[in-house]
Amino acid sequence: MKYLVLGSGLMGRAAAFDLANNEDTEEVRLADIDFELAKSIAKWINSSKVKPIHVDVNDNSKVLDAMKGVDSVVACISYNYNFALTDAAIKSGANFCDLGGNNTVVAKQFTLDEQAKKAGVTVIPDCGLAPGVASIIIVDGINKMDSLEEIHIRVGGLPQNPKPPLNYSLIFSVQGLTNEYIEIAEVIRDGKLTKVESLTEIEEIIFPEPFGKLEAFQTSGGTSTLPKTLLGKVKELDYKTIRYKGHCEKMKTILDLGFRNKDEIDYKGCKISPREFLEEMLIKSLTHDDVRDVSLVRIEVIGFKDQKKMKASYQIIDYYDEENDLTSMMRMTSYPAAIIAHMMAKGEVARKGVITQEFNVPSKLMINELIKRNVDIEEKFEKM
Repeated sequence: MKYLVLGSGLMGRAAAFDLANNEDTEEVRLADIDFELAKSIAKWINSSKVKPIHVDVNDNSKVLDAMKGVDSVVACISYNYNFALTDAAIKSGANFCDLGGNNTVVAKQFTLDEQAKKAGVTVIPDCGLAPGVASIIIVDGINKMDSLEEIHIRVGGLPQNPKPPLNYSLIFSVQGLTNEYIEIAEVIRDGKLTKVESLTEIEEIIFPEPFGKLEAFQTSGGTSTLPKTLLGKVKELDYKTIRYKGHCEKMKTILDLGFRNKDEIDYKGCKISPREFLEEMLIKSLTHDDVRDVSLVRIEVIGFKDQKKMKASYQIIDYYDEENDLTSMMRMTSYPAAIIAHMMAKGEVARKGVITQEFNVPSKLMINELIKRNVDIEEKFEKM
């Protein structure tokens, strides 16, 4: 099987690493506008299956050439390109998945559903951690129930050794981070689709030591298509991001001072975007050397089974991979995307068109694949 990974940054590196380690993989094309970076990552992966190629995703003809003959494409670059890349994959006859992160872009991708069906390909947006594999794990809990009541998702990627003032390290795209903090979150409340402002509704959440008491708060994008998929089937559905205590209030203060604004303003004769300036400062301030991170996930699905109120819960505490030099965020974001790319190539995801992960990607198979990659998933099914 042949794959194309677009982007050789942290997430692309992990996706290519995972795909190269599949026995039935014939070739992994690792594409980047920085050809030297692609070559260095291919050398680091140290597999003859990985072929670095030079591709500027703004050049549609180059993108189409790169996609020729591949079974699945994994996009590990900014979500701003995902609609155009989806269109190119459909025209190339290749299955496609991406790391997503923006509800507006995802909605636009779904407008290509008929074209994807006609081309006989599968497109699955938002295939990272959350949005991403969290939606697939939820289905495992749903399948245990006769009826649903509530679904709660709590996810965070944190440095193991936090540094002030924000106690956070940048471990994925800064645009993805600010998008989560600025855009509106979608939830289900009292059975109705509801929009909630991000960086609000802080709650305390406790994980085993050394983490202890943390905070979780509303952010955008984590539920992806779940609210629309489950509308009418569940009374409560929400997603919150986990951080060390105090982070939310500090970030909200910064954004409330005007830094959420994308529009350029005049500053001493220069035109600058407050949001882009903030993103640049976050890169400078939150990019730390030798970050050892951890991913924390807690998912609760509450419903009824045999007329008894039950709770299916899933907890993940995933640490930086010392042996392979991969951050936990790389593992928990890129591995699910690579697994889905492999499933699509093998026909294990049979449905064609632009589809959701939930109820289309086999949940038990995904969980088993993550366990094979040493992701510790603690499951419980208990009476409430």
